[in-house]
Amino acid sequence: MMVVAGVAALLVVLLLHHFLRFRVTVNGEKATVWRGATIEKLLDKGLADPKPGNLLAVDGAILTEGGGDRCSAEIDGTPAAIDARVHRGAVVTIGDGKDVTEDAKVTEEVIPYGTSDSSREFGDYWTGSIHLLSDGEDGVRTVSTGKVSGKTVSEVTKPAVDSGYKIYTAKPKDKVIALTFDDGPWPEQTDQILDILEENNAKATFFTIGNQISEEPDAVKRAHEMGCEVCTHSWDHAGGSGGGVDLTAMSSAEQLDEIKRGYQAIAEVIGEEPPHVIRAPGGNFYGSIIDTLWGTVDAEIGWDVDTEDWRLPGADVIASRILSVQPGQVILMHDGGGDRSQTVEGLRMALPQLVEQGYSFVTVDELIAYGAPDGVIDVG
Repeated sequence: MMVVAGVAALLVVLLLHHFLRFRVTVNGEKATVWRGATIEKLLDKGLADPKPGNLLAVDGAILTEGGGDRCSAEIDGTPAAIDARVHRGAVVTIGDGKDVTEDAKVTEEVIPYGTSDSSREFGDYWTGSIHLLSDGEDGVRTVSTGKVSGKTVSEVTKPAVDSGYKIYTAKPKDKVIALTFDDGPWPEQTDQILDILEENNAKATFFTIGNQISEEPDAVKRAHEMGCEVCTHSWDHAGGSGGGVDLTAMSSAEQLDEIKRGYQAIAEVIGEEPPHVIRAPGGNFYGSIIDTLWGTVDAEIGWDVDTEDWRLPGADVIASRILSVQPGQVILMHDGGGDRSQTVEGLRMALPQLVEQGYSFVTVDELIAYGAPDGVIDVG
């Protein structure tokens, strides 16, 4: 009987070992662990020897070497916390720990906005492609004080926007440019341009003629749904007293009507208020019209690269002019106003080359958000 009892006890022990212990792979090596083992227990058992991360002060300086995360870990390729349990047959990868930044007390400070006013003379229009009208807005500075180090660091989380009229060309650190198209929408041509943009994962801004939108609503809606920006180029290209090109020759009431009707035509198609960013026909945006449209217009957009595609110089010439662009610049093209087949072909030739050069394509609102050379501006 004693022998039988001994055998039974041994069998129980063996069964317990079978069910309570199992094999795993840790950093390529097989190991036997107890059921319920965690990453931390694997470390305690000496199955891996990662270098822990450091505890950092809010300014990035090392406060305590090895005071950060003990390790980084994955179970079967999925990131895992140090207290995560491993399972039978698990493949465990344990690496060095990550640095951890100390806890901090965070406060906010107001950055008062100032005043900045550019000249409103005709000739000054061409000194920059972005013409910003702003009532001014305070900014915010975030201040973090480390609870261990007592060090303080600050970051401008919302730049102040100066009041006034500001002319500038964006100078972003990124290789971004803004493609713009005037005088559409236009049968077939606008859709052909949208096809090329879509093929190259590019966005653009379309400055539309309001009284043409009802004839090509699907193209406008498609542009909006693609993430392009649909803005106004006035209601009828400054027709009537504007001579078809000059808003400044119109009365104040006519100027406002041209812009507001342009907005409304876009809104009726895209189902929302369009950006209050415009391009004045002919680049005629100077003098008193700026005050007239203040509060109705956030920005007027000129250009840095004029393809002069309306002169029909040939697709090769248009492509070469597009390729002359520099980061932060605005390119002027046309999808309407006549035969723009050369523009379509020039864009088809140039856009893949710009992609290869590392350029990204942003809307004019996104370009404005990069800010003026002396600080970031956000009109959104």
